[in-house]
Amino acid sequence: MKARFSLLLVSLILFSCTSPRVLTDYAPDVDFDSYKGFAFYAIENSGLAELDEDRVYLAIKDTLIAKGFEKKLIPDFKVNFYADVFDKVSNNNFGIGFGGYAGSVGGMISPQVPKRTIAITIEFADGLTNDLFWQGVVEASFKENLKGKEREAFFNRLVGKVLEKYPPEK
Repeated sequence: MKARFSLLLVSLILFSCTSPRVLTDYAPDVDFDSYKGFAFYAIENSGLAELDEDRVYLAIKDTLIAKGFEKKLIPDFKVNFYADVFDKVSNNNFGIGFGGYAGSVGGMISPQVPKRTIAITIEFADGLTNDLFWQGVVEASFKENLKGKEREAFFNRLVGKVLEKYPPEK
């Protein structure tokens, strides 16, 4: 019985963990070493509330500076970002139960319940030509009731995850 309970506990932990999903794409002929200084495009229609825009802006700026890039008036590359918040139906709605009668084990499929999800897209374009050369998207479950420092930490974590992939490995 202890083995069954341990198996159930491990299964629940594995299936309940939802880490952010990161996707990136880039122009293969770009010399990423030539891009040292950055600036932001004017933020328009980001899909975020003003405070969240500020959180994402600061997270991107701070992460790039920590990676050795410099914020400049005349940049080598420009940064744009936007977000989409939507309901996503999870495909992981399977439950396992233990019964008290003769040690039976049962299973059930529960109705699919949509989860609030956010996708943040970060784009880098050449400072002179405005040609897009790198794009990263991070998607994660979004608890809209987060406030203050928790919300700031959430956005910092998402931006950090996507910018881990920049510059791409050669």
